[in-house]
This record gives sequence, structure tokens and C-alpha cells, in this order.
Amino acid sequence: MSDLVLCKICGKRRAKRLCPAVHGDICAICCGTEREVSLSCPLECNYLREAHKHEKPVPVVETQLNNSDIVVTEELLSKHEEFLLFCIYTLVQAAVRNSGAVDADVVAALEALIQTHRTLSSGLFYETKAENMVALAVQRSFAASLADYQKLRSERDALSPIRDSEVLTVLVFLYRIGQQNQNGRPRGRMFIDLLSHMTPQESVEERAPSIII
Repeated sequence: MSDLVLCKICGKRRAKRLCPAVHGDICAICCGTEREVSLSCPLECNYLREAHKHEKPVPVVETQLNNSDIVVTEELLSKHEEFLLFCIYTLVQAAVRNSGAVDADVVAALEALIQTHRTLSSGLFYETKAENMVALAVQRSFAASLADYQKLRSERDALSPIRDSEVLTVLVFLYRIGQQNQNGRPRGRMFIDLLSHMTPQESVEERAPSIII
């Protein structure tokens, strides 16, 4: 019995796995019930990533999808594949750099950026700001990366910046992915985890090393 290690959360059951969120060993039951509920689980946790593979996202019916007037085509995404990869990469980095950022914050940041870019089509500029501070920090970090991308695109290849309407479409595409890939947990990061798998760092750097800020 001297070798028995009790769960650091419940203090009752035998601890069977190391939890980086509590810096100690916990039982499988507490891992399953407290994951992304009371625990802010790091994306590097193998148990978290395995859970994300098997969890079903909260259902979202088509009528609940916002910005339905924006048409996203495979042709546009293929045409701007480099830009899309850059957006995914920098969005993940913006979320990771802001401690405590969860899926809801990233989706809120995207929603605010979409509304901001919608005003550009009318020839005006009005910055819509995400309501909570974490989402706002993600929004501003990501927006700064987008501005740097447009600037470097022109300097690197003498190409014109991507049109505002096309930027808007890519943002809406990412927003819809976010709407459809959340597990409903208060600290859920299924969407962020999904994005991190869509563009591993090495593949992004191989495609466009000069645009990674």
C-alpha cells in the first residue's frame, strides 16, 4: 500500500496518469470529467488530443451558421492556399501566446475581424472589437500578422495585396470551422487543436518561410 498514489484531484482513487494541468498524477475518471471543464489542459497533453479525436462536436445546424451571404469556394481557397495556411498558423500562435485562450475566444476574435473587414467593402474602416480581453488580445495579434503578411507579400514578390473581399472569405471559412468544431466544454480547445494539426509548423515553414512572423 505504500506505493499507492492517490489522484491529486479527488484524493480517493488510484492515480493512473500524469496530468500537466495539475502537475501531478490523477485518476482516469477525474481526467475525463474535469478535462477542459475545471482544468486548462495544454494542447501537448496526449490524453487531451486523444479525447479530441473521439469527441463529437456540439451540433450546429446550417441555419445557425453566421455570414451565410459569404460564399466560400474551393477555387478561392486553392488560389490562396499559402494565405490560408498562414492564417491558420498565426491564429494558433495568437491563441497559444495568450494564456487561457479557448475556442470561444478564437471564434469571437474571428467574428470581430469579419465585422471589421465587412466595413472595408463600403470604403469605410471601423474596428469591431471582441468583447472580452482574451479574445481581443487574440484578435489584435492575429490582425497584426495579417497586416504584416500583406506588406511582406508586396515586398517579397511585387504582388498586390490580397483583396479585402478575399481576406473576408478566408476569415469566414475559418469562422465556420470554429463554429462546427467545439466540444461545448467551458475551457474547450478542440478547434485550436484541429487548427494546429492542419498546419504543422514544419510544413508551413517549408511552404513559405519568408512570411512567418
